[in-house]
Amino acid sequence: MDLLTGIFVTPFAEMIDMPDLFFQALWDGFVSGTLYGLIALGFVLIFKASGVFNFAQPILVVLAALALISFYKMGIPAWISVICVLIMFYGLAWLIERLILRKLVNTDGNILFMSTVALSFIIIGAAQWIFGGRPSSMIHKELGFPTGSLEWPMFGGGVYFEMLDISAAIVAVLLIVALGLFFSRTKIGRGLRAVADDPQAALSVGISLNQIWVIVWFV
Repeated sequence: MDLLTGIFVTPFAEMIDMPDLFFQALWDGFVSGTLYGLIALGFVLIFKASGVFNFAQPILVVLAALALISFYKMGIPAWISVICVLIMFYGLAWLIERLILRKLVNTDGNILFMSTVALSFIIIGAAQWIFGGRPSSMIHKELGFPTGSLEWPMFGGGVYFEMLDISAAIVAVLLIVALGLFFSRTKIGRGLRAVADDPQAALSVGISLNQIWVIVWFV
């Protein structure tokens, strides 16, 4: 009972006594939600286009960050490193489609799901072998993102906004808007939507499912 009280009652009681705590939690939740929303969008894109729940999606996000840091440590400028990561992940998406998805097309969904589980363990092992197990710091300063924090005084306390959190939230929202425009305004985006709605009909009008799978895994 004490555990349930500590989880469901105590935090709300503290927010009544300290309203700034509520707004701080609200802001932190918004930032986390936008970032998780981007990852969730990746899950949805792949599932709608190929019918595969991509268990490896979070691992791919971590791999991208590790690759970015490694390229920068090799002496490549930060934004050139971003371009290198994009090229690398397009190649990785092509390999996944060619070596896994194409071989397992029209198989049971559980088999496809387990293939992404296996892929996640392969990526984890490869990342540990290539990048090592040491913790690394993200290169947000080198990419031009601001540091420090802002304080908004209220109710005798204050709400703190980390500049990096503000930048991350803005970038996440812009990416979501850009993806929405991509799906609605571009030929490739409309092809992705057609595959999501009816893969067989999309195939019958000349839309390449293999190319679509490469694109969604890359995105």
